[in-house]
Amino acid sequence: MGEVFVTNFTAIDWVIVAIYLMLSVLVGIWVNRYIHNVTDYLVGGRASRTSLNVATYIGTGLGLVTLMYASIDAFSNGFAYVTLALMGFVVGVILGATGLVIGPLREMKLLTIPEFFERRYGPRTRIVAGSICALAGILNMGLFPKLGATFITYVTGLSEGSGSHELTINVVTSLLIVAVLLYTVIGGMVSVMLTDYLQFVVLSIGMGLGVYFCLIHPDLGWNNMVGTLAEHRGEGMFNPIVNENYGWIWVCFNFVVLFVASFCWAPEATRALTARDVATTRRTFLVGAPGQFIRLGVPALWAVAAFCLVAASPALTEHFFPFGLDGEARHASQAMPLVIGKIVPSGLLGLLVAGLLAAFMSTHDSYLLCWASVIARDVVNPLTGGALGGQAQIRVTRIGVVLIGVFLLVWGVWYELPDSVWNYMAVTGTIYLSGAGVALLGGIYWKRASTVGALAAFTGGLVSIIGLFTEQINERLENMGSGFEITSPMLGLFNYIFCAVLFIAFSLLFPDRRHASSRVPAK
Repeated sequence: MGEVFVTNFTAIDWVIVAIYLMLSVLVGIWVNRYIHNVTDYLVGGRASRTSLNVATYIGTGLGLVTLMYASIDAFSNGFAYVTLALMGFVVGVILGATGLVIGPLREMKLLTIPEFFERRYGPRTRIVAGSICALAGILNMGLFPKLGATFITYVTGLSEGSGSHELTINVVTSLLIVAVLLYTVIGGMVSVMLTDYLQFVVLSIGMGLGVYFCLIHPDLGWNNMVGTLAEHRGEGMFNPIVNENYGWIWVCFNFVVLFVASFCWAPEATRALTARDVATTRRTFLVGAPGQFIRLGVPALWAVAAFCLVAASPALTEHFFPFGLDGEARHASQAMPLVIGKIVPSGLLGLLVAGLLAAFMSTHDSYLLCWASVIARDVVNPLTGGALGGQAQIRVTRIGVVLIGVFLLVWGVWYELPDSVWNYMAVTGTIYLSGAGVALLGGIYWKRASTVGALAAFTGGLVSIIGLFTEQINERLENMGSGFEITSPMLGLFNYIFCAVLFIAFSLLFPDRRHASSRVPAK
């Protein structure tokens, strides 16, 4: 069975990857000379033009974890998963064309999204928002190192004939996190934006290579992949509505998640704050919309290619589908990196892996800086009565980056991957997004939105934590003889509705003494 996991990754590929990673760290060190104040550190001086902002916007969302969770779901559910990519594209077009939410946010010249809640609702709301935002964000990225380790293990062939490959990959992943910590701590958002731009270029080349070899490989090709998927898995691999793992509730829930996350989830929403002006902000989302499709559509194609090669190999079929190709997939996280390692030639494989590790780093740097800056500016600083100066905020942010990195190292080693990483991420994100989304929309566009209403919405969002334990809940329901089953999308969609009801009801019952304007003016 060991030979099955051999890939084309050789010493030359390791050299290519190592050179790229060293260049990324050097960029972070070099840009430190341009950090003069907290605005430079957190939002790059608000001087980003369209091309740089679009590249970093796509680069932030196009992390290795994105490629992994998309390929995991698509390996089991085929092209039905591409529905998520289409929704991401539609959301980008809507926000870019209308400027909904993102325009007013840029006009306010914020450094973080929770700052809005203080201006609109008061300091208590900002502290609550910042705390829940950081909690949800850190939990959300807890799986990133584990997925990175899995990718490296199977694309490089280290899993073949190695009894200690888990230890080896944990060490490699730890080194990657240290590299990200180094240039994020030193360079801040300037470092993030410049390295994201470089990573966007390398990643684009790498993803293009992956698609090319999927389409020209003699055992793959578009027609063969579609035909194999249809033969063994049926209509559910193309239609999310008839797919037993998806359905209408899944579609509705994920559209809401993608829509709210675009202007409320700190790493992506920060691109609205770093842009040069409102027009640049809108162009960023509009021009970046195809990138939102590509970042989920390409790994779905890779996953279908992986299924096709697995179906052609009895040894791989036994490993991934022990109950037959029409049964439940096992070890889905291993499939995409293994197949990429097999079909891309050595040398080019190193370039592709460098691009995908670039994705790993670009997501980590943006997420680390965003969550750490939220802790510093939206929790610690308000709790100290605003006593932290600019340099003190930078120091607290850097300490936060390091502490979050330590958490990721521990969590990445010990946490076991769930069957659907995307569901895990959507649920953990909803802890913050469900309350913040309605409070942000209502705060901008509804004059009667109140502080109590916003706090009620944020509190309601914590209900989403239950979504992490649906398996245990369903076991209890089954033991009780109930025919009802709770799914994470079902609970998540309910929570968005629940938070909206709480927000409206408590705003009407407990209005603020002075109604804020429908749009908070910039300071």
